[in-house]
Amino acid sequence: MLMKNFVIKYYMSTRSTMLRLSRQPNSIVISCNLKLNLDRLLARMWDEMGLVRVYTKPQGQQPDFSEPFVLSTDRGGCTVEDLCNHIHKTLMKDVKYVLVWGTSAKHYPQRCGMAQTLHDEDVVQIVKKKEKEEEGRGRFKSHTTGPARIADREKKAPLKT
Repeated sequence: MLMKNFVIKYYMSTRSTMLRLSRQPNSIVISCNLKLNLDRLLARMWDEMGLVRVYTKPQGQQPDFSEPFVLSTDRGGCTVEDLCNHIHKTLMKDVKYVLVWGTSAKHYPQRCGMAQTLHDEDVVQIVKKKEKEEEGRGRFKSHTTGPARIADREKKAPLKT
């Protein structure tokens, strides 16, 4: 469904003509001189083209609202998987899980899978898998080059008494 009616010369049209045109389906009356309805025209263009703006959020930081990723159902799709492929082709292998804020989420944040459909102005945080670390967790990590098990270490000579 495309907008078919355009009125270019607003200052030459009468008010009754403008009201009649504004009530027609698929039409928006704008004025560049008076800057009327330009925001409505822009929003309608985004809707008609099926474009979706998705913002990213780094871990532990605020979302970056300055430069969104623009996805489209016609060009590649609007899922989390499509966003990952749009960012980098090898990102899909490293994704652990994804958090989504916005109208496509049931609660904030929602932990989603790769098939989650994203809506306009959603915020997405991609959490990558960590590199495999040494055995152990936290303070129990082994930092020595010795044997991992106590039974495998060399026995010291008995004390002389």
